Amino acid sequence: MVDQALAELASRQYGLYSRAQALDRGASPDLIGRRLRSGRWIHVAPGVYSLPGFASSWRRDLMAASLHAGPRAVASHEAAAALHGLTAFPQGPIVVMVDHGDHHRALIGRLRQSTDLRPGHRTLVDGIPATTVGRTLVDLAGVVRSGRLRVVVEDALAARSCTFDELARLYADLSRPGKRGMTRMAAVLRALGPGPARSSTVLERRLRRVLVDGGLPEPVREYDAPWSLDSAERVDLAYPVQRIIVEADSRRWHTRERDFEKDRRRDRAAQLAGWDVYRFTWEDLVGSPEEVVETVRRALARVPST
Repeated sequence: MVDQALAELASRQYGLYSRAQALDRGASPDLIGRRLRSGRWIHVAPGVYSLPGFASSWRRDLMAASLHAGPRAVASHEAAAALHGLTAFPQGPIVVMVDHGDHHRALIGRLRQSTDLRPGHRTLVDGIPATTVGRTLVDLAGVVRSGRLRVVVEDALAARSCTFDELARLYADLSRPGKRGMTRMAAVLRALGPGPARSSTVLERRLRRVLVDGGLPEPVREYDAPWSLDSAERVDLAYPVQRIIVEADSRRWHTRERDFEKDRRRDRAAQLAGWDVYRFTWEDLVGSPEEVVETVRRALARVPST
């Protein structure tokens, strides 16, 4: 029964389990010793064991580090960012966080201690304990530069991985004199605020930055819709001389059919007025920004700028 229970647990934890987990499921110290001597269990790190036959992987290493660090340990910082799929954080450093005083030495990866890791800051990602997206972003503020922090925050908001309100509440809750990264996070929040940031606005800012950083002329923002006499109707970005409109396609948030149809009607109205419309999604801007720039570059080249 012990072996069956641990096999079931290991199947959810990349073949791994801790000594404490084995004891909780009825294993005695003597049984643990026999299984290790026989090779039925494999010693991975102090207090961490594995069943044979499980392939090595980054996630397995991260799970092993978490189990080694203790029952309240979570993947954090760069490791949590990679788990959540945040922009520009590939699988790399193994980083786990524990409550201050819980653990003082990490044999696998890097260990960070925290005095403010609360239950609401914890989640599971692919079976691995990790900090939530919001808490991960706040922690990243202490270890990355301002430009990189702004990109990952904007993309997380655009992907609706967390909300501006959630991030602002976490900042207010965790900010204190001397805490690393709080000045950087405050600057990012000011740039996206005040008040709740609209996902579409974040996407528009990203689109403009991709175009300008790609060497294209600065577009006109919030340009009056050329097909409408209503001065309240705007397009995201425009090159008026070339009669080109560039829109941030927020279909990710337009879940209702009438919103999708509204965008299509706007595009048809622009075309009838003699303007070309180019729409780009969040996936376009993050996954293939060079293609976005090249598309707009070629569109601008079709019409002389004089």
